[in-house]
Amino acid sequence: MKRRNYLRTVGHLFGISVLGAATARVFSPPSEEAAFIAQGRRFAWQINPDLCRQCGICETACVRKPSAVKALNDPKKCSNCVVCYGHITNKYIDSDKIDRDGERVCPVNAVTRTNFSGGLDGMFLYEQDPRRCIACGKCVKRCNNHGTGSMFLAIRPDLCLGCNECAIAIACPHGAIERIPREAVDDYLGDYWFDSTYMMGEGA
Repeated sequence: MKRRNYLRTVGHLFGISVLGAATARVFSPPSEEAAFIAQGRRFAWQINPDLCRQCGICETACVRKPSAVKALNDPKKCSNCVVCYGHITNKYIDSDKIDRDGERVCPVNAVTRTNFSGGLDGMFLYEQDPRRCIACGKCVKRCNNHGTGSMFLAIRPDLCLGCNECAIAIACPHGAIERIPREAVDDYLGDYWFDSTYMMGEGA
């Protein structure tokens, strides 16, 4: 009887520790470096930018709190404007008033603006702070509707819990969440024969 009680107690403690670790990961914030760290899984969940409509479901449907989805800006597509549609709501605001009085598109002020050339009326870098971003998609929506479409939403692989069925994929009305292989996968492996002589030019 004592041994049975001991094993039951150990089992309960183990279960509590596992649940605690899982809970800690669900609510843990992204790293400062925002590195895309690959996990040891064959498949990953990702957002198809051609299907995404920035509806806001990524913010609430993800089992991770805050969401594993984060907004990003592609510097190759960004025009580095003085006034960015994904950053400020008033396009016609004076350059010297943007940082002080500009009404932000992002409700948590996650879009950062940094001048790298030309001063107030020069060129600016726009990035999203992953520790603030809540995946509402508002900056992405405005950038895609009015700007160059350089901003997009992505599921951070180092934040994704790798659920077998993604809650966002189930909830997404546009079918934008896809399960993709992390590495090249041969879906026809074993279905074709390989003739080395043909590859050498002898089978023509």
